[in-house]
Amino acid sequence: MSLPTLFLSHGSPMLALTDTPAHRFLQSLASTLPRPRAVVIVSAHFETGTPTVVSDANPEMIYDFRGFPKALYEIDYPAPGDATLAAEVVERLRTAGLPIDVAPKRGFDHGTWIPLSLVWPEANVPLVQLSIQPHLNPAHHLMLGRALAGLREESILVIGTGAATHNLRALFRNPAGMPAVDAPPVDWAREFADWVADRAAAGDTAALVDYRAQAPHAVMAHPEDEHFLPFFVALGAAGEGARGERIHNSYEYEALSMDMYRFD
Repeated sequence: MSLPTLFLSHGSPMLALTDTPAHRFLQSLASTLPRPRAVVIVSAHFETGTPTVVSDANPEMIYDFRGFPKALYEIDYPAPGDATLAAEVVERLRTAGLPIDVAPKRGFDHGTWIPLSLVWPEANVPLVQLSIQPHLNPAHHLMLGRALAGLREESILVIGTGAATHNLRALFRNPAGMPAVDAPPVDWAREFADWVADRAAAGDTAALVDYRAQAPHAVMAHPEDEHFLPFFVALGAAGEGARGERIHNSYEYEALSMDMYRFD
């Protein structure tokens, strides 16, 4: 059975605790998918100079945020790693001519454990983490994903987790203070997110890779690329000619698009 690939917006760490449309969507997501044998997950918060695979059998927790409620720091997500799958990811990237490093010890950052603790709260799906390279462009990350495309035929689910829009400066410099979580979206966030959804549905990979030049409000939506780069890994891992379906659309704090995608 060939699995799809996914891109999940993880938003604020408060996603784990706050009853929002995105929170509820992630809680229901597993029921819409065949159960994977394991997951390869690419988080915007795992940044390295060279693509790096985590081979740890029992990754620990990373609470890579400050100033949030104590309950967030008490969440434990003890999903196992998968050393055999990690080795296969290494081999696939090497075969594609990509440099690759292995990290024997690296815990789950919040880009991994927050969304997946909602999707599989039992923490019983093995996870292998793969890093992004924030200094490299979307085309590189598309290639990274393409190297993993064959995993879909092995009941391995490839997930990218980041943000459909990610401009925290726009949130914190708001003179009225931090917007409410359910505040209506600002125009630039909605227009950018809708452009991405339109191009993904059309299978227009070239336009998506060139989003900085072609998308409306691209710099406002993503002052830096890093939170959007996992989108391209998921797109690439779906194979040549893949199209993306926006399977969830909502906004938090006016400017964070919580869009989720399925690529086939």
